[in-house]
Amino acid sequence: MVLRVFFGCGALLASLLVTSPSQARSVAAEHRASATTVPSSTASPTPSLANAATATPSATPAAVTAEVRRLPPGSLYAILLNGGGRRESNFQSHLRHLQGMVEGLRDGGVAPEAITIFSGDGADPAADLATREAETGPGSWLLPRSGIGRLLRPPIAYVDSVVDGFVLRPATKAALRDWFAAEGSRLRMGDRLLLYVTDHGEKTEQDLTNNSITLWGEKLSVVELRELLALLDPGVQVVVVMSQCFSGSFANLALPASEDKAAPNVCGYFATYADRRAYGCYPENIAKDGVGHAHEFIAPLARLGRLSEVHRRVLVTDRTPDVPHTSADFYLRQLLQRVADDAGRELGSIVDQLLAEAWKHRATWESEIRLLDRIGHSFGSFSPRSLAELDQLAGQLPEFSERLATYAERWQQTFDALALENFRRFLDEYPRWRKRLSDKGLEQLDPAARRELTAELLADLVPFSGHDVVRHRRLVTLKMKTERAAAASYRAEVRLGVVLRMRTILTSIAGQIYVYQRADDEDRKPFERLVACEHVSLPNVPSADAAATLASPEPFPPLADEERLVESLMPAYMGIYFRPLSEGLRKRYRTARGAVSINNVNPDSPATEAGLKVSDIVLGPPGAPFTEPEQIREWTMGREIGVPATLDILREGEPMRVTLRPGPYPLALPKLPGPPKVGSTAPPLKVEMYPEARALAEHRPRLLFFWATWCTICKQALPELMAFAQARDVDVVAITDEDPEILEKFFREFADPFPALVATDPQRLTFQAYGVSGTPSFVLLDADGVVQYTQTGYRPQEGLRVEGWKWSP
Repeated sequence: MVLRVFFGCGALLASLLVTSPSQARSVAAEHRASATTVPSSTASPTPSLANAATATPSATPAAVTAEVRRLPPGSLYAILLNGGGRRESNFQSHLRHLQGMVEGLRDGGVAPEAITIFSGDGADPAADLATREAETGPGSWLLPRSGIGRLLRPPIAYVDSVVDGFVLRPATKAALRDWFAAEGSRLRMGDRLLLYVTDHGEKTEQDLTNNSITLWGEKLSVVELRELLALLDPGVQVVVVMSQCFSGSFANLALPASEDKAAPNVCGYFATYADRRAYGCYPENIAKDGVGHAHEFIAPLARLGRLSEVHRRVLVTDRTPDVPHTSADFYLRQLLQRVADDAGRELGSIVDQLLAEAWKHRATWESEIRLLDRIGHSFGSFSPRSLAELDQLAGQLPEFSERLATYAERWQQTFDALALENFRRFLDEYPRWRKRLSDKGLEQLDPAARRELTAELLADLVPFSGHDVVRHRRLVTLKMKTERAAAASYRAEVRLGVVLRMRTILTSIAGQIYVYQRADDEDRKPFERLVACEHVSLPNVPSADAAATLASPEPFPPLADEERLVESLMPAYMGIYFRPLSEGLRKRYRTARGAVSINNVNPDSPATEAGLKVSDIVLGPPGAPFTEPEQIREWTMGREIGVPATLDILREGEPMRVTLRPGPYPLALPKLPGPPKVGSTAPPLKVEMYPEARALAEHRPRLLFFWATWCTICKQALPELMAFAQARDVDVVAITDEDPEILEKFFREFADPFPALVATDPQRLTFQAYGVSGTPSFVLLDADGVVQYTQTGYRPQEGLRVEGWKWSP
């Protein structure tokens, strides 16, 4: 017996299952397969795309309109949209997205005459695009970020947007209406329209169902876009791919506008939720180019052919805090939220209840489980099986990211102060540069002259900085800490987005269980329509093995490694506020330039314990007074936490010496899940022994083998696993989170040798304690329970990578 939800009365009633999970997946698969049977068109040879705004358009709107009539039925059309807002915010990355999408569509067999581009001010030759050169030249990092350094950076240049072979139309409501009224009216049943948006988006605070796309000087809301799409023949299938901020709001296009309206023939893919920014929108430079949902969606488009496959890859490869999801994901979450509201329960509770049913048929959901495992591996996280498992991490990561951002800011401030001091000393040594750089015409230099001047400056600054070995080492160290802290902080933001991606996947699995086991046709058919719509393919679908040729990005460091990195980046803490001494006080007390006066002492801080007081003047360590402004900050941050250090001070003009014991920065580090460290005592095994398995022996070396009955790779590892156990006299403990009934069926049918010790972890307490991010995973313990080795994943050609172990099948 299971629960069935009736939306009309809002009550939970008992009912028999109507469909098995395997049948459910089969039905969905049939819809996916049928959705891929579409007529295709053949693309003509295409010219190379312009990388700069210099090409000459080679088509006219009239020619494009004429070609639309000649395309065969069932063709795929495309509208590519980049509004930009205004030239200052219309970034070059947006144009590159349009160019990349054109190339991907044409390589995928879409006819060039079926592609229409709306971008910026359209064909107007006036500049509408912001570009900026990358900072070049070895040693440019030595330039101060403010003042002269800012003036010497490459300026923003404004150019005209051009895509070779196309006349760009203005990204305005009027131009879009003209297309839908003219070219769009010629599309017929069976035709498909791909609407791609790269750009900025705006959130409507009072109504997140009606956010906007930024156009050229105006904006287009969900309601307004729905009105445009309504001008199409109802038989035209529309698939939207949207990379703009707050784009998830446009998933509402796939729902009926009102109860008395039919469901529109619309589905889509969205970079992020309705309330979240998309991280592909920023003023770009070379270092940031090729980042975000748009780039990750476009790059494999022609190689994969199917938008659903592209989306699954984006979930693994998008290294931003984006939360890519589909209209079907959106629909299922809305449906389950309604179920939860009617039942008076939390959504998470409903989802986890349905997931528990799903995992009774693990093989049915192997594709989704593998996707979760791939995402977890790619981002150095774990692979969850419930929303409850995600809650702790989701609650900790924002603070973790904030802490790292604070560290990065502190290290950046300290580096900037030292870089400025280094540059000041350089100008003292090279007075001719002080004169050249004080020229009021510096801002008026053209890019070529600016590059030439910067190259000359760096030719002198780099060797000067290297001559003082101690200061140069300090600069390098501070730069490294700044960059590592900033990168780790950003990774924490990305990981929070990844948590939301995993939550979406788990919720959609639960939603499918509900749709096929409890829901009626009224709720099931919209989901099946969306699945079929989302499975649209390009005309030229490549072979199934094309995905294997796509490179995978380097995985994030595991969370445990990230925690160790954070510990190494943690600045030591004194607990004072200070200001540099005035020139008069320095002369009165004959102090070096780095002496500072304390203007506040934090209570319960290391400074309080050391006896430091307001108005004390800190000179520096004995025999090494501070000689640079703010050097006290660098000195403090670089101290070893808890190790006493001595400082000379002046109190009311009298010299004194205090002993300071620096403390950690006063924020608690979150406890991150991850595999136990080699050399540490292993967490206890909170497992239940399988009834047919023998009991665990005390004080024996163990190899923990985290596995699953559906896991093919796990089975491939068994021969080596058994050989290792015999050769090393190790007890192998096979741990799974599956139910005993599933194990009983598995062992009735599995005849190959298997470890005698089998344990279940139904609460996944041991999976979490050992930071298991995928199956198979291995943890080797000695007889005293000390971790000797850990490994996630298994490749037959590599096998177990335990030191000193070699095995041949």
